[in-house]
Amino acid sequence: MRANERCDTGFAPDGWAYRARIGLLVPDVDIGPESEWAAMAPAGVSLHASRFRFPIDMLRKEDDRIGEDAVRFVADGAPLDEAIDLFGEALIDIVALAFTSTSYLGGEGADARIVERLSKLSRGRPVVTTGQAMLDALAALSVKRIMLIDPPWFPPELSERGGAWLERAGYKVAAALPAGLPSGQDNIHPGHLYRWIRANLAPGAEAIAIGGNGFRAVGVIEALEADLGIPVITANSALLWRVLRPLGLPTAEVARYGRLFALGA
Repeated sequence: MRANERCDTGFAPDGWAYRARIGLLVPDVDIGPESEWAAMAPAGVSLHASRFRFPIDMLRKEDDRIGEDAVRFVADGAPLDEAIDLFGEALIDIVALAFTSTSYLGGEGADARIVERLSKLSRGRPVVTTGQAMLDALAALSVKRIMLIDPPWFPPELSERGGAWLERAGYKVAAALPAGLPSGQDNIHPGHLYRWIRANLAPGAEAIAIGGNGFRAVGVIEALEADLGIPVITANSALLWRVLRPLGLPTAEVARYGRLFALGA
């Protein structure tokens, strides 16, 4: 029997994966990606985070909003390089960057450049960014007019950059703005986000894309799709869907987190 095959031994589950192990690159101040991925991931898939430094003092100086300098600090070298190198020889199959705004600010080819750099440190493991995942997810859903909603700790200017990023990728942007909710991860509740999106849906939007891997949002996907009749993706749902595909795992096993997963591998 191969080491990654399921083995019913009669022992209690111990969390060891038998299908795949995913490495997450996560800001050191963020608990969102691991929390949401743990809720969504199919059986036999485990998550293992390496944290990179995020300049939280910059965030505090900007009235609890992420400034561009903080995003560039993450994108421009040492924090991500150090975090991926810390995986070392760990039994990780693929690495996912759980950070959205680097895609917004980097201009043409930003994600490809990050992947190229991190791949040199990944010891042969594939690397996927959230930006790549969101664009691939929107393409798979065959939608063109997008409403982009970001966390309340994104300033409007950063969301506008996100809208421009979507436009460069060939999408029409119905709106691009931060959610009008209190800033801070502990202040976000799915019910509040659900009601805000229902009340602020941009006319003509064919899909909703929710940015920000630290934004507590996957819990609203199913309800919004049922009520609005359009697909909804989030940074974390798109990233998980995108990571499962090269691993050869059926995305349809992920239930209640959007029609994206029903599209399959």
